[in-house]
Amino acid sequence: MPETVGNCGERIEEIGCEEDMISALPDDLLLSILIRLPIKDAVATMFLSKRWLYTWTMMHALDYEENNDDESKKSVWFFLEKSLQLNKAPVLQLFSIELGPRCPSDADVGKYVAKAVDRGVIVLNLCLLLSGEPTSLPMTLYSCVSLKVLTLCDKILVDVPSTACLPLLEILNLSLVVYKNEDSLIRLLSSCPVLMNLLVNRNKVDNVRKFTVKVPSLLELIYTNNYPSRDDSSTAGGCLVVDTPVLNEFYYTDYSGDSCFIENAPCFDEVSIDFDNVIQSFPDIDKFLKSFSRLLFLELALTDAMMMSWRTIKFSRLRKCKIHPYASDWMDSLLCFLHNTPKLTSLIVCYNLTDEPRNASTSWSESRSDPECLSSVLKYLRLRNYTGREEEKELVEYILSTSKCLKTATISFRSLPKFELEDKATMMEELKAIPRVSKTSQLLFKT
Repeated sequence: MPETVGNCGERIEEIGCEEDMISALPDDLLLSILIRLPIKDAVATMFLSKRWLYTWTMMHALDYEENNDDESKKSVWFFLEKSLQLNKAPVLQLFSIELGPRCPSDADVGKYVAKAVDRGVIVLNLCLLLSGEPTSLPMTLYSCVSLKVLTLCDKILVDVPSTACLPLLEILNLSLVVYKNEDSLIRLLSSCPVLMNLLVNRNKVDNVRKFTVKVPSLLELIYTNNYPSRDDSSTAGGCLVVDTPVLNEFYYTDYSGDSCFIENAPCFDEVSIDFDNVIQSFPDIDKFLKSFSRLLFLELALTDAMMMSWRTIKFSRLRKCKIHPYASDWMDSLLCFLHNTPKLTSLIVCYNLTDEPRNASTSWSESRSDPECLSSVLKYLRLRNYTGREEEKELVEYILSTSKCLKTATISFRSLPKFELEDKATMMEELKAIPRVSKTSQLLFKT
């Protein structure tokens, strides 16, 4: 018995030594552990021992996020005020604040943003889901020489002074904010000489009718306006103007009815287009689409407004195309499009935007000779949300029977209760029976 007790004692002593080894780590390693914890847990380590008492005060990454799961708890604002006053990190690599409606109305967010700027903040994220009027931020923010990433979301008033200068800013996210005026937007973007990535999510009351993106260094633009068409005469007739000579990735979604103009059209690599079916918004839709004629990847929500234009434009460099048919007779113009894409290697068709694909005309595949891409380069076909309707079967049959270089055709079935296993099995057998001109092609199914 004594030996057993002695062994247990040795084990306890060993465990104690192992635990103490963590506290013996250098400050840099301890801080790298703390910044991976939720901020409240990191601060709570001060109660572990004297060694941990002040370690958290040197954290250089501070992320304050509102607890939206428990409405009975106080806003994270109260914790932010107390903990941030004790933080002594000379430089803030990350400062992130998300505040919700429980935050007090007199919260001085700008005070702590100014302190972060004074401490050379590199990444700054502000999301203010507050009640009341939009919050103004300190003017010093717009002259922060250390800032590389800036995110402004929701109840924020973007009021940019003429002295704005953000020399290192590379990534900018403007989501549902309000601009004091169009000049503030122009001053903000012009103050960013090395900006490469811009994400814009617009609000129907953001005070800007002509949204101009003129950034010589910009490489990627993600622009979203999901609000329905504007009826208010003060905001009607809005537009997006893109003047970015080196832009190569453009993701454009707009249901507001605004128009879009591409100036000094760059040589795009990747473009995604989805906008409201309002032909009046694009008096020259041909010119808009021709701006993308030399891209490599195109994703397109194919509406009736788009259909007549896409079939006439020659996409000489296009390698990959993803199409979302949206209540349009798109199959009637498919061959025209394929004839204009001689280098197309991958075609993806997603029926996620419509429940009832229209039947293509009986002559859609007989009106022209087979496109060049089908005989020489098309290797991949992907059809998503397949339901076995006539149009879908015709498309698969045409590609399989004409694509000489096809490697794989992947069919994904739509997940609906009415699609019983027996129905899917029957459809798979029908598709397997289709003759394939490419002897090395594979037909794959995803259920």
